[in-house]
Amino acid sequence: MNVTVRVSGVVQRSVWPSIVSDDAHAIREWLIALGFAEDLLIPGDDENTIHHCQMDWPEGGRVLLSSTGERLTPCRPGTSSLHVVTATPDAVMARARVLKATVVHELVDQTDYLSREFTVSDPDGNHWTFATFAG
Repeated sequence: MNVTVRVSGVVQRSVWPSIVSDDAHAIREWLIALGFAEDLLIPGDDENTIHHCQMDWPEGGRVLLSSTGERLTPCRPGTSSLHVVTATPDAVMARARVLKATVVHELVDQTDYLSREFTVSDPDGNHWTFATFAG
């Protein structure tokens, strides 16, 4: 198989969480609709799988994605919880609502720490918190 690999050249200096999915293409499209950008995509053994995909958040950070069974990992679909820092949680929530994402926690202003945030689950059941809190 002849595979063309595209890389943006943007270096992300951070922790890169990795998730696996039984339908990685659906998760990839879901992340793109929320505002992530694909940096790298290496197809899997067949057209329905992804061996490795790098998804960048425009405000910094990267998530790795692969299809179940493509890489040796103890990770299982639907078992991750990720925190994504954003200056615009209301805009991301609006995109999540268009996707009909399952809302785990509604958009709220936290009072014990300064953050505006919400949590949704992706089609696999992973939890994604989008928050202004950066630590």
